[in-house]
Formats: sequence, structure tokens, C-alpha cells
Amino acid sequence: MPNIPEDWGNNFYKTGWQPGLEVNEQTGLGEITHVGTDPNYRNKFDSILKEWGFNPEQYEIEGSVRASSWNTQLKGGTVETFYAFKGIVKKKRPGQDKYFKELFKQAKKKPPLKSKTFGGDTAFLFFMADWQLGKKDYGVENTIKRYDIALQDAVNRIKDLRKTGVKIDEIYMIGLGDLTENCYGFYDSQPFNIELTMIEQYALARSMMMKTIETFLPHADKLILAGCPGNHGEASRSQKGQVVTNRLDNTDTMHLEICEEIMKANPDRYKKVSVVVPDGFHQVMTIKNIPCAWTHGHMTGGSGNPENKIENWWKGQMYGFLPAKDAQILITGHYHHFRSKQQGDRTWFQSPSLDKSLDFTARTGMWSHPGVLTFTVNKKGWDNLKIL
Repeated sequence: MPNIPEDWGNNFYKTGWQPGLEVNEQTGLGEITHVGTDPNYRNKFDSILKEWGFNPEQYEIEGSVRASSWNTQLKGGTVETFYAFKGIVKKKRPGQDKYFKELFKQAKKKPPLKSKTFGGDTAFLFFMADWQLGKKDYGVENTIKRYDIALQDAVNRIKDLRKTGVKIDEIYMIGLGDLTENCYGFYDSQPFNIELTMIEQYALARSMMMKTIETFLPHADKLILAGCPGNHGEASRSQKGQVVTNRLDNTDTMHLEICEEIMKANPDRYKKVSVVVPDGFHQVMTIKNIPCAWTHGHMTGGSGNPENKIENWWKGQMYGFLPAKDAQILITGHYHHFRSKQQGDRTWFQSPSLDKSLDFTARTGMWSHPGVLTFTVNKKGWDNLKIL
């Protein structure tokens, strides 16, 4: 920690801007608050890191920083202007792009698909909700196994539905947020309940998303990859749980964008896949003439049980003439338990998760089977709901 001159006095620091450092050695992330007299500190991050005991070749200041300045009278009557900033200290990972490059390479060498037309009037919806990849409770290995089974069950489900006369021509793969667990800033002792680094979590999420696309690719005329941001996807939280940039600086939507980039390596193979990235906390799409909306659920706010929170949020969308007001079907994640409710022509589904939280069960006595929500949509509405 830098030496603080004695003549700065005891009341020098502006509230909330005391010099300090919090670094999680397990994740290699932390927050630094630096105070000095140089207004050009932004050009001298390397020297500031050295003052705090970090090697600039191994650590860096990540993303944007918050700044403040003020005048203070020092001992002896001199008035001095001081400059401060808060920023995220991150351990550099030179090989962090290798996972993306590998997926890009794999996608590029895959052959074009044999042309096959299904035709139809029905969409099959497959929801990717609350994977919480990296979390120890259910275990990464169990989560992957459970998801692989669900993918194959979904393919069999589509084939079985076609045998009964359901004409499926589109498949929607919709992320409901919290695909990764993150490493800190969400609950006490979180770093001790993690078995993957952030880079490993991100790489696994993208790999599973690409596996989802590859699995469904031969089974429909059109595929749509969509989603929404969740709270565990917030990319810049301090160890105190505060969002440093904003909640839409989010890895859940970043994975959609990266998979879109990966597929550009082989446009002939992925030409029937569309990626739709939301520009807010929820997404609204018309599927087979039915307005549908999905949101993670963490921004619903209010008090009461999840059902009341979601219902009040949906009413607010109507009251404020916001995009989700016209949705006939609303799907959410976040709460991990399957729920559903109908009101007239509107239906709300809460998706189960792939995560099985031991901590939640210990505190509440409640638990739910991990699973994947699926159903079909045509011009008449939803049908054929099944949790895989």
C-alpha cells in the first residue's frame, strides 16, 4: 500500500474514498481505491499498480473506473486538490482466447449440412435456464451430464411429436440467464463454492451453447438463438456485491454474441441459424403469431413470493405500455422451481434450473428436480409442455 504523507491529516479522505484494496486470490479479481495528487493518473496505471505491490506484467486495471476529486486543507493551511479512482484489479490470463479459438476452429472445419426441408406451422421452444456453471453444489460434471441427456431427450421429443402430427419447422433455443455461477459478489462464501475459474465458466457456457446449436441443427428448417441477462451474468461486481459498470454489462448476452461470431467461421453450415441479442433486461418476440416474452426474473423487485413478483412486474409492463405488455406467454428463470399460472389468454411459466442448490434446501427445506423446460407454440398458443 502506498505511503500516505503525514501532512495530509486525519480528515483528508472523502467519504467512501479511503485508499484500500480487496483482492480475492482464488479468482484473481478485486477492487482498488487509489488517492493521489496527479490528475493524469489514468495514463499511469502501471506505476499505481506497482505502488500497491502488483506486477503490471501479471495484473491490470479492467474496464472503466469510477473517479472523484476534491480540495482539502492540509496541515499548515495549504489547500491541495486530490484525485481518486476505484477500479477492478484483474490477473492477466494470456491464454484466455484459446477456448474461443478452439471453438472457432471446430466450427470452421465442420461440413455443410445435407439439405432437408421439414415444413410446418409449429415452433419447439427449448429453454437454457440457470445452469450456474462452476458451482460445486450439484457439480459441474453432473450438470453437463444432465444437460446432455436433456438435449437427446429434446431431439427424441421432436421426433415423437412429429409422429403424432405436430409439424415442427422452427426451434428456439432461449437462454434465461445465470448460465455461469460467477466467482464472488453474490452471496457469502461464494468463492469457496466454486470449482471453475471465470474463464473456464465462460468457455464451458459457450461450448454447451454451441453443442445445443449442433444438436438441433439437423432437425428444423430454422433455428433461433435468443436470451436475456441474469444477475449472475453481471460482469463487474465488487466483492461487496455492488455492480461496478451496469447490470447490462452481462456475460449471459455476451455468450450469444460470441456464438454468433463463431458461426460466422462457417456460414454455409449455420445459414439457417439466427441470433437475436436483447438490448435490455427482457426480450419480446412473436412466435407463430403469438407474442412471447422472457426475462430472467431478478429485476421484478417487490415483496412476496415469486408468483406475486412476476405478476406485478407483468402488470407494470402493461401499465407503462412497455414491450412485454402484449405477451400472451411469459417465461422466467431465477427462482429455479417450475411454476405456471394462467390468467385468461395469458400464461406464465417459470423454468426449472440445472442447478440443485444445497444451500437453498438447507435454509428452506425446499428443492426441485433439475430439468429443462420445453413446449411448442403455434397460432393457437402453447402446447406439449414437458420438462426434460
